[in-house]
Order: sequence, then structure tokens, then C-alpha cells
Amino acid sequence: MKRLIASILLLTLLACTDNTNQAEKYNPNNISPRELDANLWAMIRYLGRPPEGLTPAERFYTAYDSHYVAQMKLFVVEAWYSKNDVNYFMVSCKAPSLVDKRVATGGKVIFNDMGGIQEYEEVFRTWKMVPDTLKKRSALLFDRMVNGKSLKAYETKYSNGVEYIEFPDEVVYFEVAERSWNFKKWK
Repeated sequence: MKRLIASILLLTLLACTDNTNQAEKYNPNNISPRELDANLWAMIRYLGRPPEGLTPAERFYTAYDSHYVAQMKLFVVEAWYSKNDVNYFMVSCKAPSLVDKRVATGGKVIFNDMGGIQEYEEVFRTWKMVPDTLKKRSALLFDRMVNGKSLKAYETKYSNGVEYIEFPDEVVYFEVAERSWNFKKWK
């Protein structure tokens, strides 16, 4: 009995240590606030909501910079991890709801030498959730993404009623070439 209790305590301690290391490993404070702001600024025209009626090309016009500055203030960088040239990110923003809820977006980006975006992909977008639930579920998704593990089991169709990933799904997917979410065409 003592061995069983000791084993359980040891496993619990190891699990807590691993989660602490994981949280520290993905902590966005591991890079400077200036670099983090520059990275978010480079990505905000994809992450943020554009002004009404803009074409995809128009979202880059400097006339809309003030709109995107305001959009940046809505986002919190929850996780950041760099491996080789790939930067994995997870941001959250307040979601429309009667109670406090947020939605998280996880993805990967490669910057060019000038700080612009060379490659960009949003890998998942969560359902809106209360902050505590979002933190736990999105951390799991982020870790799986960084480690190249499938997220399929967390998509709505496969998650047995537990809300994790809203997009992608069987209708909505991220088009890497266009850097935007799109709908599959019906045959």
C-alpha cells in the first residue's frame, strides 16, 4: 500500500513538473516584448477582423493601420515557441457572449529577414469558452501542434461532444496560399 501511494505521488510530481516545464517552454515572455509586438503586428492583418467591405489586398493599405492597432489590443499572446525557423503561436481574444468567453487561434509562421511574413498558417481556432476552460484545452492543442501530433480527435466531429476546435471542420478549412479560412465547395 505504501508503494502504491509513493508511486502515485511520484507520478503526480512528475506530471506537475512536466506541465510547469511545458508552460515555461511556451511562455511568450521568453522573447522580448518588442519582438512579440513586432511579430503580432506582422500577423494582425490575418488574425484581426478587417474593416467592413475590404478586399484581401486592401487590408494591407497603410490607411487602415489605426484599425489594426486597435485590433492588436484585443489579442493576448498566450503561447509562443520557436523551433528552427518556425514560430508557433497561440493568441486569444474576447468572444461575443453574455458571459466572459474567449476564443484561441493556434498556428505557425515563418518570418523573412525583414520581419515580414514568409509563410503563415492558422492550424486551429477553438470554440468560445470561459477563460479557465480555454486555457486548459488550448494549451493541450498547442502542445500537440508544436510536437506534430494530429489534432483530428479534437475537431467537433470527433470530440464526442466536448468542444475544442471549431475550425477546421468538414466545411471550413485554412487555405495556406490565401492565408485565410475558406469554405469547401459543394459538389
